[in-house]
Amino acid sequence: MMSIKEIETALSPVLKKKQEACSIHSFFNYNYPIGIGISDKLHIFREHSGAYQYETTITLPMQIPEGTKAAFPVDKLGECCCIVTPGCLEKSDCFATILHEFVHCYQSRTCEEKLKAKLEIHQRAILAQDHMWEIYHPFPYENLDYLKFLKNITGYDFDQIMVAMSTLSEKLESFDYEYMIWQIWKEGFARYIENQILRMNTMEENNNGNDPESPDRISLYFIGDKFWTQLKLRNPTLFDDIEEVFTLMEKQL
Repeated sequence: MMSIKEIETALSPVLKKKQEACSIHSFFNYNYPIGIGISDKLHIFREHSGAYQYETTITLPMQIPEGTKAAFPVDKLGECCCIVTPGCLEKSDCFATILHEFVHCYQSRTCEEKLKAKLEIHQRAILAQDHMWEIYHPFPYENLDYLKFLKNITGYDFDQIMVAMSTLSEKLESFDYEYMIWQIWKEGFARYIENQILRMNTMEENNNGNDPESPDRISLYFIGDKFWTQLKLRNPTLFDDIEEVFTLMEKQL
């Protein structure tokens, strides 16, 4: 098992990459905690004196599976935390994974809960005590209009993407359309940031989900990456206001 000092050493490149990523989006100017999960323990590290330093250990009411890459609010911290397991720290793209999860920390810190509360799919899930709807909602990935969108998205500009989404708003059930735009907004933005960081470091981008022959939830992340790419080209100012971007997307509802 890695010692605290070994974890601090392994995290040392992350801060430099985070500082470089400020050129991609201003949210990297904020500080976000990193939790290294081992069994039911979460070892918290924060930026201090130019490095990630150990702060405290929290016991969780659950085990953290090896390979976990996530971000969720931790009650004892009072904020969202990037959570990975030690195996992640051994990978060459570890920094991109952590910075991807920082996107979700930023979304949580700013507007995620407010936006989610407006969605009927979320309201219904709360009543049903379904806390995993973002992962397990049965979206109709085989819908022909969705498959066309997925197949052609790489060649679309921003206007064409918005037209395609408008078409899907008429073809899909309202819950399914809400699910689609939520994933494009939330996970698509994180995928876009991750790929910008990988590109900046001349590493292979993450294009998982691009196969229209086997569409699944990850295909929404792929579409989201292309959406945010074209949005940045069309309107860099709007790109910096993630809440307003979602407002633009939900106007199709």
